[in-house]
Amino acid sequence: MEPIPRVAARVVLVDPSDSFLLIRSHDPSLEDSPTWWHVPGGGLDPGESAEQGAIREISEEVGIRLPAVGPTVGTRTTRFTFGGKPYVQRESFFVVRLPERVDVDPARWTDLEKRSTLGWAWWTVTEVTASAETIYPRGLVDLVTGWLAAGPRSEPVEVA
Repeated sequence: MEPIPRVAARVVLVDPSDSFLLIRSHDPSLEDSPTWWHVPGGGLDPGESAEQGAIREISEEVGIRLPAVGPTVGTRTTRFTFGGKPYVQRESFFVVRLPERVDVDPARWTDLEKRSTLGWAWWTVTEVTASAETIYPRGLVDLVTGWLAAGPRSEPVEVA
């Protein structure tokens, strides 16, 4: 089966202590599905820019309204299967510094998000580096440490 093309936006939310929010998920269509952690965000709606999609996704998945997400700091293309369907997804990453740590509000989750989300947590670079958990994107630590050290670059980096 040919992969379904998809475009997505993801946002690394960074709190004042340099921790960032990750969501723990699984594929509810699979019995004994493996689990993984990922940056919040998701597919763009038709006609939506990556920035608009990032703001909408954070509102829906986390429950906060971001006024802006800044420039795209990273991109990647990933292939995965979810719900029995193969996808090839082009992602734009944004990093947003929050004035305070927030808790996730699941009030606007879709039914699929309710079934596939297992939890969320704030992680540090050290915790991600030391973890044996599956965390996507694999290049998240490099993306976050680069942004924390120098801010956004003039051009987005390719994220592993």
